[in-house]
Amino acid sequence: MINVKNLVKAYNINDMAVKNVSFKINKGEIVGLLGPNGAGKTTIMKIITGFMNPTEGEVFVDERNTLTEPLHIKKMIGYLPEDTPQYDDMTVYEYLKFTAEIRGISIDKRINAIEQMIQLASLEDVINKKISQLSKGYQKRVGLASVLIHDPEILILDEPTTGLDPNQVITFRKMLRRFTEKKTIILSTHILSEIEAICERVIIIKRGEIVADDTIENLIKKHSDDEFFDFNIKANNLLEVEKALSQLKTSWKIEFIKKITNDTFRFRALVSKSSDFEANLKDLVKNKNWELSQIEKNSANLEEIFLKLAGEEE
Repeated sequence: MINVKNLVKAYNINDMAVKNVSFKINKGEIVGLLGPNGAGKTTIMKIITGFMNPTEGEVFVDERNTLTEPLHIKKMIGYLPEDTPQYDDMTVYEYLKFTAEIRGISIDKRINAIEQMIQLASLEDVINKKISQLSKGYQKRVGLASVLIHDPEILILDEPTTGLDPNQVITFRKMLRRFTEKKTIILSTHILSEIEAICERVIIIKRGEIVADDTIENLIKKHSDDEFFDFNIKANNLLEVEKALSQLKTSWKIEFIKKITNDTFRFRALVSKSSDFEANLKDLVKNKNWELSQIEKNSANLEEIFLKLAGEEE
């Protein structure tokens, strides 16, 4: 369905956004595209949709080249960018009608298409309101309805829940599940729980390159020797603790989680099971006259694996 071959995008000689990226997505697959800010995720999605041309390489959608047959490909795709452009002075119904018209939906099918989207996105209560009067959650729903109105085979969503509160995120996630069985979907998000709940496979991008491409289950199996420690340290100065922990060489990442009290701090360390991290941590705490408590060990999940593969160096 989607075949990305040796994709390169350079904005200038010193700014390579995408570096020789290749992957395939089969019909009906739901793939999560993960990576830190600036990794190249949005650039890749824009090239697949035909919004942007590559510097080198090719992208085929339904065996058609995005450079030579962009109109055919755009008819197959529903693309929801992170900042969804909408006409604020239109009502929801007017906007969906306008979208149906420019998508070329015939007059005899247009009303039915609009009604289906209203029901799918649960827009009944706001259908006659102007988009400028809607909450962010409803604006996202309108955006999703507008990119689905022509019943595309492929759905590409770039950070679809950015700016939504927790209740809106849950509602939006339920909406996605309604049509995941029928569409080929690429979903980019920083919320890893969404990826785990919706996607079958993840492609992890770092600095324009693929560092992992596999099912979530296989990724967790491959990293079964990795685990994380959660622990508390009681000390007078958080910065001093962070600096000392950063010197421990037997972990591949240590992060501050939260402040428990004025002098007790929660940390997470990502380590290999065979490492000497726990012993080294206890020695450090003893030498500094700190207190160590509430040590918990767990196997690495998708979040920890992502931090290991794509986390930015401090």
